[in-house]
Amino acid sequence: MVVAASGVSARPPTLKLGELTGVWAAVYQQRQRLEAAADRSVITAWQDVARGLDLDDVITTVQQNSGTVGGDPAAAAARRRHLHQVTAAAVLARLTTLTRHRSWPGLIAALAAALRRARATGQRAGHAVVDDDEGALDDGDDQGDDAAQATASAYDVAAAALKALAATIARQLLAAVTAGDAPSALAELVAGAVRAALAWTLVLSTAIGLAFNTGMRAAYTARDVVQFDFVTAGDSSVCTTCADAEDGNPYFASDVPVPPLHPNCRCSTQPAQPGSED
Repeated sequence: MVVAASGVSARPPTLKLGELTGVWAAVYQQRQRLEAAADRSVITAWQDVARGLDLDDVITTVQQNSGTVGGDPAAAAARRRHLHQVTAAAVLARLTTLTRHRSWPGLIAALAAALRRARATGQRAGHAVVDDDEGALDDGDDQGDDAAQATASAYDVAAAALKALAATIARQLLAAVTAGDAPSALAELVAGAVRAALAWTLVLSTAIGLAFNTGMRAAYTARDVVQFDFVTAGDSSVCTTCADAEDGNPYFASDVPVPPLHPNCRCSTQPAQPGSED
């Protein structure tokens, strides 16, 4: 395989998003709709939970300690890393208190519903791929029957999102303090990061992709598929991680890598195609 310096494979993906037709076009349209709906419901619930969050004391502490990162470059870099870790931990501790908010159960319920819907739709997508029938995606129960597992997964997704958001806020806050931004600007920066919830969007997209692809694999197994292909997907390029996974085709069910293999991964799986074992 030829690999570019950026870690992107030189060959294009097998499924070229934006050029898909037939069943795969329907599969990816469904997945996009799932992600958009989940984003709307979960972010709305998150913004309700986070409304009024006050991180002024964290901002003050960062301002007081930001002057300690000068001096020797190596030592300064180590102090910046330490300050980022401490700040992220302080922000995460404050974010974690939101799990006691009266609206937190609603957020978990929204997450669980999105994950159940993604898995159920993924199962229909798997059957549609086997039958090469995009119409098979239109019927079925979007809620599925794995409520307990979905709720447990929702708590894991929420924990990951809070951790990612804390790291994002810490990074942005330290950069702004170093730049000499005024306290009011720092407070607005933090509030904006909480409202925008980009970390939630990224973590949620990854979780929806995993649930969807897990549903697809379950459908293949139910249809007695024995060997699977990992299928790369993208616009014009594919990362080396996913290209390597595709190069390993075919896989048995217990061994096939289940995408997403990284954030923003759009790859999928399908029953092994003739010749993929060559």
